[in-house]
Amino acid sequence: MFALYFGINENSTSLLSFGIDSFIEIFASTIALLGLSIKSNLSEKFAEKLIAYSFLLLVVFILFKSTYDMINSYRPEPSFYGILIAIVSILVEGPLAYKKLKIGKESNNSIIIAEAKETLFCLNLSVLVIVGVGVNYLTNLWYFDPVAALLMIPWLLYEFNQHR
Repeated sequence: MFALYFGINENSTSLLSFGIDSFIEIFASTIALLGLSIKSNLSEKFAEKLIAYSFLLLVVFILFKSTYDMINSYRPEPSFYGILIAIVSILVEGPLAYKKLKIGKESNNSIIIAEAKETLFCLNLSVLVIVGVGVNYLTNLWYFDPVAALLMIPWLLYEFNQHR
């Protein structure tokens, strides 16, 4: 929620993408929980597809926003809080992703593994937020912010193709 607020307020593509990804991660966690529910009729394949297409939606957003901002020189404001949010996320997401992957592999559950990969993506995006927002904050080279968001697209597309 804070990442969305500061991403919108400071026009940071990487921070805004990170905030959107947080909602995608909540969505993926919900799908994983539904998939684990005994009463659920949600198949693993369908759940994986839902998570995969959430990756694709984020790709579309990043492409549109980054391109628009760079063509129009729509500059993000430097964001100390964006850097702080990303650092806290790294400290939380790393151990959480590791634990989810371990549980997913032990239980041979593709839904949990796909959801753990979403958490890993969030961790990677946190690093890119630090790069994009951090370089902008320290040097005022604003274009590092949308470029940092664009750098996540190959990984997102890879994950989309793995789970669709």
